[in-house]
Amino acid sequence: MAEIKSAVQLAMEKTRGLVMDDKEKRSLALKELAAGMKTMYRRYREGLADDDETREQLDALECGNDEKRKIALDILTDEFEAADDISGMGPLFSFIGFVIDERSCRELKAIEKACMEELERIKGTIRSHVTEDLAASGISGDSVEPNVEAWSTWKDASSEIRRTFRQQIGKWKEGLS
Repeated sequence: MAEIKSAVQLAMEKTRGLVMDDKEKRSLALKELAAGMKTMYRRYREGLADDDETREQLDALECGNDEKRKIALDILTDEFEAADDISGMGPLFSFIGFVIDERSCRELKAIEKACMEELERIKGTIRSHVTEDLAASGISGDSVEPNVEAWSTWKDASSEIRRTFRQQIGKWKEGLS
């Protein structure tokens, strides 16, 4: 009588001779490392881990500083592209600061500061224009607080600042390599 084999047994028989070579093992290890660092960042961003705990976790990783820095910079790019609001990216820049040298950290903070100042300057200018437009329409007073983010001029200006900021970060990253 024939033996009935389960799907798992059949799969095990077909894959018995397969093994990973060193390149595949290295690739898998890097993917696992990247996933671990993303998890660390998300915990840090959400306030579930403080600066010291995050630094300890990064230091405990079994890889070189260059690999940590490359993965952190990839996280920077991914998170920056996915974020809607640049002003809420402080935790991201702090996390990146854990894996880069002091000079590079100062440069990144300077880029961030310049971007935030430009955003605030543009927001103030648009706010005053919106307030003037509302006043011309008969809407004025101390209780009128325009929602600058809802105006198309803000969206256009914010998009332009974001594009410029992305270019500055790109140049900064190239300088690290």
